[in-house]
Amino acid sequence: MHLEKTNRKYSSSKKNILVLFVTVLCGLFLTACGDPKLKVNYSIDGKKTEELPSQGLYEIKSVKCNNKKANATWDCNSWSLKTEPLSRDTTVDLDFTYTSHPFTVNGMGFDDLQSAFNALPEGTHADVHLTQNATGSGTTPVGSDVTLYLNGFTLDGTGSDTIVNCGTMEIVGEGVITNTTGSGDNSKTLVNYGTLSASNVIFDNATSSFSVWNSNNGQSSMNLTGCTITRTESDIIAFVNSGAATLSGCTITGGGDLTHPTLLQNDGKASLDVTSSTITNTGSGYSIHRESGTVNVDGSSSAPNSYGY
Repeated sequence: MHLEKTNRKYSSSKKNILVLFVTVLCGLFLTACGDPKLKVNYSIDGKKTEELPSQGLYEIKSVKCNNKKANATWDCNSWSLKTEPLSRDTTVDLDFTYTSHPFTVNGMGFDDLQSAFNALPEGTHADVHLTQNATGSGTTPVGSDVTLYLNGFTLDGTGSDTIVNCGTMEIVGEGVITNTTGSGDNSKTLVNYGTLSASNVIFDNATSSFSVWNSNNGQSSMNLTGCTITRTESDIIAFVNSGAATLSGCTITGGGDLTHPTLLQNDGKASLDVTSSTITNTGSGYSIHRESGTVNVDGSSSAPNSYGY
């Protein structure tokens, strides 16, 4: 009887030692291995690249994962990889291709500018990319908040006001916004009814409309930095400011007669501040004609043959 109890105690001790050993061994194994690791490889049309391609210019082509339980998917809106909690080390191969669409909104492709503007999310900021030289025009929704990246390409309105801003917009060059066909008041290059800033953009126009109009709705604010506007016609005004406008490091050139200055300010509540910019008229007209409002041109700027301030 005493021997049986002793054997049971011995057997129990062996089990406890075994459990302890296994526990320690598992702990050492987990400590050595750590959490499962995720490795992501990027490629563009099958050619390996070190960095994730730009959301605005590329689309996902394929997602390959060596772990079927990981459920790897690509989220175009956040431009990021989504995986379920990993149970083991996992490798995901992502292959991208340059987008075939001329416009993208947060990584989603569109074939025309108005469709891209219509897709702008309400209440949040969005990025629109021009991915190739394109034609077409668009009006942003009231209250929208968008940054338009030209990426060095040209956007041609071809007869309609190329861009009409009704919200908050930032335009980032290097690139060209133009209008090559059309006539009358509806073939301008840029119309602003909201808050707009643009940097390093060339605004061009070959129609009978002026290139840029900052409206007189009482809410139009425009800030141009490093931008260029050039017109050579004797009967064209390049820039009409009817709101609040600030020009910094800009070059604006016109070729108009006495009734067609390069820049016209024509509203009593309008204001124009010019810093480190050059505004000239190669014709017989004025460089700046202030009909009303306030105009301030700093000493680092040049605006010869101006009138009204």
